Amino acid sequence: MDRTQLGLATFHRPGLDLWAWVDLAKELRLGGVELRADPGIAHPEELSPAERRKLRSLSENGLKLSLHMPIHGVNLTWPVRSVAAASLGEVVRTLELAGEIGADVMVVHPGRVPEEYLHSPQWLERSRDVLRFSLSLLLPCAEKLGVKLALENLGSARDRGLVRTAEEHCAILAEFPELFACFDVGHLHTVGGSPRPHLEAIFSRLIHVHLHDNRGDWDAHLPLGHGTAPWQETVAILKEKGFSGRVILEIPDPAGVRESLKNLEK
Repeated sequence: MDRTQLGLATFHRPGLDLWAWVDLAKELRLGGVELRADPGIAHPEELSPAERRKLRSLSENGLKLSLHMPIHGVNLTWPVRSVAAASLGEVVRTLELAGEIGADVMVVHPGRVPEEYLHSPQWLERSRDVLRFSLSLLLPCAEKLGVKLALENLGSARDRGLVRTAEEHCAILAEFPELFACFDVGHLHTVGGSPRPHLEAIFSRLIHVHLHDNRGDWDAHLPLGHGTAPWQETVAILKEKGFSGRVILEIPDPAGVRESLKNLEK
């Protein structure tokens, strides 16, 4: 896999700010950087006009930028409507930032349902309705800004992610033809199963891939080769099918990014 197709994700890590991650991507000759819109990394309220212009210049000069919606405390489908509405506002601000800095893709989490609500099917369906409503507002905005929204599959956790399986992924994609897909192999591994059925089911809409490793028990974001996730099978399938989108190394340690690159090139 050519390094220009690869990118790295930014993480909140002591001693590393957004620009240190950008410099690392340049040093490693990677083609892209995925900015996470959380405080301390690339939150819309924290980036100055000068920083926004610098990011725009980077995107105009060949570094492909993508954004990941905020993770911490943001849930588009939370049962408290005011919290879900505030989360939607955060995602809208991230989307506007993506358009401003020239990012072409924004990754969206579908949301989670709290564990204690799962005893009643009505809460799961209510959360799906809230997700549909959020996407119906986000997608027209994304189109105006020239940004593609990529819905990501989630992994196993105490709270139940709305999109974990290929069937759940496809069900939302079928409702929104203008929506794209992001596939996360580490998330899949915590749920179980082979990547092939999931990738083949969503491939016509797949534009973004997250690579990292874990041991199947939790979403550890280990360097490639440090766990048991089927990342090698995933890469082989992507090559087989001629995937031309971006592949992001979601690894929070620069040394782990370097090691993962070596393992990919082997």
